[in-house]
Amino acid sequence: MGNLTITALDYGSIILQGGEFKDDLLTLGGAVTVLEGTILARDSVSLKLVPFVKGGATNENGIPKAVLTYPITSTGAGDVPVRALIAGEVREERLVIDADGDNSNVDNKVLDQLRAYGITPASVTDLGLADNS
Repeated sequence: MGNLTITALDYGSIILQGGEFKDDLLTLGGAVTVLEGTILARDSVSLKLVPFVKGGATNENGIPKAVLTYPITSTGAGDVPVRALIAGEVREERLVIDADGDNSNVDNKVLDQLRAYGITPASVTDLGLADNS
């Protein structure tokens, strides 16, 4: 008999149900990769999307208004066309704050801010798969 191994199943997308999307421009400061699930804010001066900054106070960069539903790579500073989710239900565990590169600082305040703009985070637990082959 083989060893029992538990494999976590990854069901993919951050999107849980439906969703409303908007074609927009994301302003980036340099060559970077922006992860799927990255929370975005809208710059109050340029009116373009920027990465959300928790506690940010510069041009409303601390107000989350959209979520990137796929990863993008930028080769330099400037604007990148994106189709961002602006309303719908998303997987809470897959939300990302760009500066952290993960969801370690996505707290109830951030989740409440997203809800205020029509993005509903829901906690989802993927099932494990027993593999005793």
